[in-house]
Amino acid sequence: MSKVPGMKEEVLRRLAEKALKELDEAYRRIPDVDNGKAYLFRGKERVRLMLEILRRGEDDVRDSF
Repeated sequence: MSKVPGMKEEVLRRLAEKALKELDEAYRRIPDVDNGKAYLFRGKERVRLMLEILRRGEDDVRDSF
């Protein structure tokens, strides 16, 4: 990541937050049939990991000042 968070990182962070929120909502609503919940859970965990990486990049910048 760059030293100063840019517009791309901010947009990615917001998209990841929105996706995680939507996946959480879908996970709560879907019935326990087939593999639907498993697919949603894996997708949710991937988005959560991306968001954690994006946030960690921001923290690294904050800590450097």
